[in-house]
Amino acid sequence: MRVNAPTSLREILHRPGLHLRLLTGHAQLDEPVTRVFVTDLLDPKRYMSGGELVLTGLMWRRSPADSAAFVAACAAMGATAIGAGAAAFGCVPEDLLIACQQYEMPLFEVPVEVSFREISDVVATSFWAQRATGLATVLGRQRGLVAAMAGGARLADLLSSVAADLGARCWLVSPAGRLVCGTDPLDQSLANRFAATFLGSSRVPTEVRIDDVTYSLHTVRGRPEHRLASWILACTGRSDEPVPPDVTAELVGLAALERVQVDEAARVERRLADQIERALAADAADLPSRLRAGGLEPGSAFLAVAARLTGLLTPADLVVTLLADLVSTTGFAATTGLTTAIAPSTDTALAILRLDGDGPVGTDPRADEVVARLRRGVETLRPGIGRGQLAVGVSNVATGSAALTGAVQEALHAVAVASTGPTGVRCAGEITTHALLIAGVPTATRNSFHERVLGPVLEYDRRYRANLVRTLSVFLESGGSWSQCARQLHLHVNTLRYRMKRIEELTGRDLGRFDDRVDLYLALRIH
Repeated sequence: MRVNAPTSLREILHRPGLHLRLLTGHAQLDEPVTRVFVTDLLDPKRYMSGGELVLTGLMWRRSPADSAAFVAACAAMGATAIGAGAAAFGCVPEDLLIACQQYEMPLFEVPVEVSFREISDVVATSFWAQRATGLATVLGRQRGLVAAMAGGARLADLLSSVAADLGARCWLVSPAGRLVCGTDPLDQSLANRFAATFLGSSRVPTEVRIDDVTYSLHTVRGRPEHRLASWILACTGRSDEPVPPDVTAELVGLAALERVQVDEAARVERRLADQIERALAADAADLPSRLRAGGLEPGSAFLAVAARLTGLLTPADLVVTLLADLVSTTGFAATTGLTTAIAPSTDTALAILRLDGDGPVGTDPRADEVVARLRRGVETLRPGIGRGQLAVGVSNVATGSAALTGAVQEALHAVAVASTGPTGVRCAGEITTHALLIAGVPTATRNSFHERVLGPVLEYDRRYRANLVRTLSVFLESGGSWSQCARQLHLHVNTLRYRMKRIEELTGRDLGRFDDRVDLYLALRIH
């Protein structure tokens, strides 16, 4: 909890009844004291964290050299001052005074009649009084913020004034690098750096130093409960100094209020998206009204975007949250939901994105920008995906609701193609080769085709080691040239003809027919 101002050394020394006498360190009287620490260890560093008022009975002193060692240890840990009891030696030894002067460490004498407990109690009372004042201030501020947000205010309207009051600069960033709001403008590369550091860190809160400024990164949890679905709060002080933990805790609490509202709005929007997907699957006549209910004008230019998340133990609806985050980075209106109404898959989400105004069918410069932003977002998310895979498929531009069903199928096919490779984005317009076309065919269908066409040849090779599959592959790759294939395989042409005749017999295909050659070629390429 944040206090109004930390207790200073001056306040403690001037407390009536303590009779503390400052011996050196008059220039450091306004240094803050974080706690009272009593010790008689010669090297107490392991028990210190900085800002302590160190009280010692000097039982560690066996020789004058010990004073320098003790003061050096306290100074190394950032102690504020040392209070030495006079009981052991009748006064404070001269060598301790010299050591404190050397390390610029304030030193005061504690009279015999004053116990260390009395000093601790006085300081603790001061701490609690200030803490209570700070608590009242925080609670009052929180009540005002809750009331303002309940009245319709958003975090973007409140964050700058609250952060200024707390002496901090901060930004809220989504895992895909979208700026939710902030106290200052934020460069996109910096937002992506925040997100990538947060997702790639082994634990949070964490820190990242960029251009000589240290930012602390904190979790603002949402639904579902997963780091990939959380917001990132990035904080730094007004003068680039670290932000106290109590300040970040208050900012995280404020951001959590906004996140609750956003998650509730997303839940409502998801129901609308589900209705759109059911209309796409079964009732095209109802689609225009469903689109309007979701804020999408039926005559607009649309993009369908599908995403599939695999290889991670995650909540089923995390893929919907990720796709909604990715699509939000494009700046265009969209609805996002699972594809269970269109295809029986709980690991695939679908977004319908409306481009502003009308655009040409198939290609559109705005669509290119959407794809570019999706790719940047996926790259930013990559550290959080780890060994899993996030595949994204994008349709061609479809104008009007009547063309939307085809666009959805294009996106689903594109995401199937993207799922065959590493995490990334595939566009329907990029699927121009047979390899990408085959990738979109279900695995069971591909395996069945491969076995039906080449099964007998594979079995013949396993039994007789005839190398027929290799011979067929080289023959087709050489364009059906007998001489070229024979040279590559170091065979006589007659031997090659014998092998090819055996392949025709086993497969029932005629290598002189173009369509039979295509079947054999595709069967080879499937595996």
